[in-house]
Amino acid sequence: MKLTIYHTNDIHSHLHEYARITKYLAQERPKLQHPSLYLDIGDHVDLSAPVTEATMGLKNVELLNESHCDIATIGNNEGMTISHDALNTLYDQATFDVTCANVFDEQGRLPRNIVPSVIKVIEDTRILFVAATAPFTPFYRALDWVVTDPLEAIKDEIYTHSGEYDVLVVMSHVGVFFDEKLCQEIPEIDLILGSHTHHYFENGEVQNGVLMAAAGKYGNYLGEVTLDIENHKVIGKSATIYPVDTLPEVETNYEAEGKTLLSDAVIDHPVRLPRRTNMISETAYMLAESVFEFTNADCSIINAGLIVKGIDADCVTEYDIHQMLPHPINMVRIRLSGQALKQVIIKSQKQEYIHEHAQGLGFRGDIFGGYILYNLGFIESESRYFINGEEIENDQTYILGTVDMYTFGRYFPTLKEHAIDYLMPEFLRDIFKEKLLEY
Repeated sequence: MKLTIYHTNDIHSHLHEYARITKYLAQERPKLQHPSLYLDIGDHVDLSAPVTEATMGLKNVELLNESHCDIATIGNNEGMTISHDALNTLYDQATFDVTCANVFDEQGRLPRNIVPSVIKVIEDTRILFVAATAPFTPFYRALDWVVTDPLEAIKDEIYTHSGEYDVLVVMSHVGVFFDEKLCQEIPEIDLILGSHTHHYFENGEVQNGVLMAAAGKYGNYLGEVTLDIENHKVIGKSATIYPVDTLPEVETNYEAEGKTLLSDAVIDHPVRLPRRTNMISETAYMLAESVFEFTNADCSIINAGLIVKGIDADCVTEYDIHQMLPHPINMVRIRLSGQALKQVIIKSQKQEYIHEHAQGLGFRGDIFGGYILYNLGFIESESRYFINGEEIENDQTYILGTVDMYTFGRYFPTLKEHAIDYLMPEFLRDIFKEKLLEY
């Protein structure tokens, strides 16, 4: 038997590219003279797309249905950027199986409509599909989910179904380094479909006899794996990817659809808030103030590039605010000493990233921009630092309100060493909308 497995990952709501993939699958799968499956390996949802934001990912599930998806797993975007209740209802209308073995509620139950693994029988061959997602523990806990160790979850699920399958496929939304570890730890895996780190393999990669396949990000590629199976065992396997530019072109209107869905007026009077990334603007200062107020902190810090688009309108809609702050970024409260806070201030004033093209960590803009400090001051020549006009004491504990992307070690490496409270599920745009109501 020959089995073709098509796979996508990390679409991140790039729905035009995904529409091209869908059209290709609709054209090519019926031509095959053997069975086929289509799997998505997570992060299909990304609330930076207006239509995804407006539907809380339900549009993405609708599109997966239309693509005749057979099995999907969740990535961190499905697991962490929508509320607990939204994840529980996300797949209510799914016509495909959804599997993930390492995310539970506080009663030890998987999210609704999600199962720990899937066994499909194709021409008498039993194929076990096991999936796991990246363990961003603080974020999941803030949403009342418990995320367990993905390696142990996969091993447990394989052990649970010992003797019940012939072929083993792992759907990993944990990243390429984890997948390489899987190859060494569980060499009986026939195929790993990888994601999360946005890597791709043009022709797959074999380690310790395990074939790894991955299809990049944003719908840039569609992956295809061919398994040759005899006597219920894989005797040959190969992988390739198809660049989206080689797939059929289509016309889509997802942006217009999202704009319509987000057309409700938030403010019915003129608002003029321009974007400036290299200076302190009214817009950036308001955003820093909104973070300060929402986190109930002593001070706050943001970067001006978080504002992706200014507002110049006589009536401000939900769409306008979404375009201004499209990031799936949450606020955090960080408890740190005065000495540590001084180091943050000093580092911020170097403005190392003011002109940098930034990506990742939830950032959905282009230029990082300069840092904006709120309720913080300093006299550089005297090495004196102030909160609310009072000098910062080295041994006193302060609360810094800021954005979660600063806690991952890229911009302020020391912050991840301190006590951090992740405030979820509100995004920057949610709290700024409330601030705009005062404008």
